[in-house]
Amino acid sequence: MVYLKQDHPDFIHGYRVLAPLGEGAASRLFVVHDPESRELLALKHVRVASTDQRRFLAQAEREHQVASRVRSRTVRRSRRLVRYRELLRTTEIALVMDFVDGRPLDVAGRLPLWELVSIFADAAAGLAHLHDLGWAHADLKPGNVIRTGPGRATLIDLGQSCRLGEVKSRIQGTPGFLSPEQLELGPIDARTDAFLLGAMIYRQLTGRYAAGGITRTVERPPLRRLAASAPPELEELVDRCLDPNPDRRPSNLERIADRLAGCAEALHASDGDGLPRTVLAGTG
Repeated sequence: MVYLKQDHPDFIHGYRVLAPLGEGAASRLFVVHDPESRELLALKHVRVASTDQRRFLAQAEREHQVASRVRSRTVRRSRRLVRYRELLRTTEIALVMDFVDGRPLDVAGRLPLWELVSIFADAAAGLAHLHDLGWAHADLKPGNVIRTGPGRATLIDLGQSCRLGEVKSRIQGTPGFLSPEQLELGPIDARTDAFLLGAMIYRQLTGRYAAGGITRTVERPPLRRLAASAPPELEELVDRCLDPNPDRRPSNLERIADRLAGCAEALHASDGDGLPRTVLAGTG
């Protein structure tokens, strides 16, 4: 059965479907109700019809492998993975996860600059948590950061995640948010996520892609030339994250999170100084 965009089943593997949340190449995401726990949860339903789509099943299994170990509010946790088999082959997966109530950063609308930087701090903290577990997110972008409240955020979508130091067999990620080593099929680690964080910050504050992953010689305007209200320390941090050479990038995302949180606090304290402090967080 193929679901139309406006349609959805009443139940998936015993979970009552309440509303669709989104869809991917071979998946749909729903808000569901668990009749046993009476909780609202998110359910990613992956169905494949051909052999070349089986990678989407592997991505769902990878996401569960990582997210089931999560113990931080800054990363969405996976609760359960259900497989459906036909002739001993898995053709369908239901990935049951925490329901994250909020809006993706790329459609969050205008936000005070302090709040946007605080959200960046939560994103960095989420990356640090994944690194502590031995994994890189490898697909950070505004659409994978959910604003859950003023200055608070949760990372989602770990389907592209990989073990620290892993070398992938093909380019994976999102155009405009790819590090040089991803494009060159090099090792992916914490410094890769630092690059993606810098690319996301640059995009959200300027409306432009950093494009630092296209070649190692790309010229991009300085952050504060396009976003004058950004403090110098934020520009310096973004520049370090976007260095084409991984060896010159920061690798400790917990320290980056602390720096961003401090920057957000300073911006919040100076909100009454008359400077433009509102940024359109919808350019992801």
